[in-house]
Amino acid sequence: MTPNKERAIAALITYPTRKEAAAAVGITPRTLQDYFKDPEFLERYKAAFGDMVQDATRQAQQAINPALSALREILEDKDEQSKDRISAARAALEYALRLTEQADILDQLRELERWKDETDGKY
Repeated sequence: MTPNKERAIAALITYPTRKEAAAAVGITPRTLQDYFKDPEFLERYKAAFGDMVQDATRQAQQAINPALSALREILEDKDEQSKDRISAARAALEYALRLTEQADILDQLRELERWKDETDGKY
């Protein structure tokens, strides 16, 4: 893959628009559009984007405990205004419900994968 294509991938995951990414690399938006017709470029771009999403997900996961702790402190602080305590309680409940739903979905997926493995995909 050409150096320009490598730089284009880096720019695509750095800049908010394709136009800005193309400008940063010194190519036209049309050239960048043509790059996406190259299967190798597309595969490498998808891999780079996937890595970026995984990193962002990991960072968000690391922020869950401190965020919930902060909400809990506000919730339990009797000196806080009631509207702030209500807001903290609402947010904590929403996050707890979402995490519970996601955990349930993951359990169901694991169960389906186990069933598929046991039946050897015959059903």
